Amino acid sequence: MSDTTYEVPYFQEKYGHLFSEMDAILNVLHEGVCISNADGVILKMNPMYERLCGLPPEALLGKKVSFLNSKEGVFDEAEPHADRVEQKKGIFMGAVSPVILKSKRPASSVQQTSGGRKNLLHGYPVLNADGEVELVVTFIRDISHLTLFKEQIEYHKHIFQTFWSNVQHGAREVTAPDAVVVESPAMKQVMSQARKVAATDATVLILGDTGVGKGEVARYIHGQSDRSGSTFFCADCTSIPENLIESELFGYARGAFSGARREGKPGYFDIAAGGTIFLDEIGELSLNVQAKLLRVLQDQEIMQVGSLKPKKIDTRIIAATNVNLEEAVAKGTFRQDLYYRLQVSVLDIPPLKERREDIEPLARYFLERYNLKYRKQFYFSDDVVPVLLRHGWAGNVRELQNMIQGIVITLDKNVIEPEDFPRLLPKGAAHASESYVPVKGQGGKSLKEIMVEIEYDILKKAMETCHSTEKVAEMFRVNRTTVSRKLKAGKKQGPTDS
Repeated sequence: MSDTTYEVPYFQEKYGHLFSEMDAILNVLHEGVCISNADGVILKMNPMYERLCGLPPEALLGKKVSFLNSKEGVFDEAEPHADRVEQKKGIFMGAVSPVILKSKRPASSVQQTSGGRKNLLHGYPVLNADGEVELVVTFIRDISHLTLFKEQIEYHKHIFQTFWSNVQHGAREVTAPDAVVVESPAMKQVMSQARKVAATDATVLILGDTGVGKGEVARYIHGQSDRSGSTFFCADCTSIPENLIESELFGYARGAFSGARREGKPGYFDIAAGGTIFLDEIGELSLNVQAKLLRVLQDQEIMQVGSLKPKKIDTRIIAATNVNLEEAVAKGTFRQDLYYRLQVSVLDIPPLKERREDIEPLARYFLERYNLKYRKQFYFSDDVVPVLLRHGWAGNVRELQNMIQGIVITLDKNVIEPEDFPRLLPKGAAHASESYVPVKGQGGKSLKEIMVEIEYDILKKAMETCHSTEKVAEMFRVNRTTVSRKLKAGKKQGPTDS
C-alpha cells in the first residue's frame, strides 16, 4: 500500500460500525465534521465539510492530513484524487489533527483552503482504553464572512484615521475671512487675489518659503468657494513614502497586489470628492507621479493602481511648493507641461521678514488663540513688540506661532516680557538690567550716574554680540552717535561698584 494513498473501503470495513448510525446525524449538521484515525488518515466527512473545504471527497478520503496540509501557505490546484499534489505544497493550511496526535489534547486553528476560503477548526481526540488516540474528530465552521467583516472594519478604520489626521493637521474648521491675519500691503494684495480665484474652480499654485502660511491661504480659498461645504484634504507630499504615494493619492483597485484589501482602497482624491485637495510641497513629487497628476489636471480623471479603467473625479486642486519650479524644470526634476498647467492662478506669499506689519497682529492673534485653548490670561508687556519686530523670523509665521505656543504652555507669570524670548535677544542682553543691583551704601551716586552705569552695561553686552555700533543702534532704535556717546560716558565714569 502506498504511503500517501489508501483504499477507503478498507477503512469503511474497519470503522463502518461506528459510522453507520451517525450518517443521518452528520448529514444534517450545519458544521462540517471530519474524522481521521491515529495515522492521520481521513476516514469520514459530512457534506458540509466537503462544501466548506471546496474539495470533492475523492481528494480527501483515504489521504493523510499531514500530506494534504501546506506548511508554506502555497497551494496546488485540488486534483480529483490528489495524486499529483506535490509533497511540499498541499491543498489547505492549518490542519489540527497532526497537532492533536502529538499532544493528545483538543486544538483549534484557522484553515485556509486553496480556493481562498477561511474556516475555523476545533479538533478533539477520541482515546482508547490505553489512553492513545484512536480517532480525531474535527468540526469546521465557515468564518469567511467574519474575516470579510473584519477587513471591512479595518478598511473603514483606516479611512477614518486618515480623515481624522487630515482634520487635525490640514482640515481644521473652515477659515473665515477675518481669521487670516494680514496688515501688510503685500499680504493684502495676496488675499485680494485669493478672493478672486476662490470664486472660480481654477487650479491654484501657492508659492512661498516654508512656514509662510501657504496652507492657511489654501483653506481660505476653499472656505470662500462654492465647495466650502465639502472636504478640504491636506496631502503633504513629503510625508508619503515614494512607494506608496501613487496608491495614497489615487487609491487602488480590488486585487491590485498581494496583501491589498479585498474591496480596494480609495485615494485622497476620492476622499476629497466634491471638495478641495491641497497638495503641499508638490515640487517633491517624482516625475512618474507628476505625469499621473498631469492627467488629473487635463482630463479630470484618475487611474487607480491595478485598474484598467479611468475614474472621473470632481475635486479642486490647490498646490503649493517652496521650490523654484522654473529652476526645477531647467534641471529636469519637474515636468514642463505640468508647470504650465499649474500656472493658471499663482499666489506668491512673501516671507515674514518682508512684511513686518503682520508680526504684531499675528503674535497677538496666536496669544489669544492659545490663551483660549489652554485657559490662560497672558498678555505682552510694552517692551515685547519691539523685540519681535527686530527678529529675522527665518521660520516665518510657523516659528512665531510655535514660539508663542511654547511660552503660553511653560510660563508661570501672566505678563510676557522680552526676557521670555531669550532666542530673540543678544546673548546676555535678556538679563542686562540685572547688572546693577542696588545695595546699601552707594557712595553718594545720583540716579543719573546709576542710569549711566546701567545703560553702559546693556550697550557693552550688545556690542560683544553685534560687534558694531550700527547694529546696536538699529537694535535699540537710536542713532549711532547716541550709542557711542553713552559708551564713552559709561567708560569715563568707571565700572559699577559692587
